[in-house]
Amino acid sequence: MLSQKEAFEAARAFLTQALADRPYTIVLQPELSQEHPIAWLVRFDSREHLDTGDVTKAPFTRVVVVPKDGSAVHFPPSRLPVADYLDLLMRGEWPPKKA
Repeated sequence: MLSQKEAFEAARAFLTQALADRPYTIVLQPELSQEHPIAWLVRFDSREHLDTGDVTKAPFTRVVVVPKDGSAVHFPPSRLPVADYLDLLMRGEWPPKKA
């Protein structure tokens, strides 16, 4: 199982690479992050958005999923509420089966 500290380190490494082409200074937000039975939900924002309040300077998605089993850190799908997505993951129903 992944500790909170390890989750934040993994999130920072993921975000550094995933947003490398964006003009953001990433700020992790531990006070807004949550633990779920199967993953850590790590909230983040950009320093530029936090300093100015200008939403155009904020990343589109401001949460990453860090699975506790060590699988890949990722952004949750934007079409689902994060809680619903995690419930689907926990039940083994994600990704959806193709018809």
